[in-house]
Amino acid sequence: MAKVDIEKLLSPKFVKFLFTGVINTFFGYAVFAVLLYVNTSYLIALFLATIAGVIFNYFSFGRMVFSSKNNWFVFGKFVFAYAVIYGVNAVFLRTLTKNYSLSPYLGQLICIPLSVFLSWILMNYWVYKKD
Repeated sequence: MAKVDIEKLLSPKFVKFLFTGVINTFFGYAVFAVLLYVNTSYLIALFLATIAGVIFNYFSFGRMVFSSKNNWFVFGKFVFAYAVIYGVNAVFLRTLTKNYSLSPYLGQLICIPLSVFLSWILMNYWVYKKD
């Protein structure tokens, strides 16, 4: 059985990621909820919230967590990572709303932990990877 390295899990970078992620998640979910409230389709609302989130999150994660300078190559990887996160999120959100009759508000709340996990993996090990 694999051991969980608690020290690594609670590293300052991971704690900053979680703190910044809470702010980013609140921002993204608020955009999503407002768009749903004004009768935007939930998948379009998710897409638009993702676009807004990419811009907001790039600067917050890049500066606060990964100490990255503005870089077009990194930004391209960041956008691609969020495209992957959006795709996975959209599939799960559609499944929760269509197959389990959940509201898009609740469905998206359920999708957040998976998005956070994917975001950490992609940001830490690919987008902002230090070679």
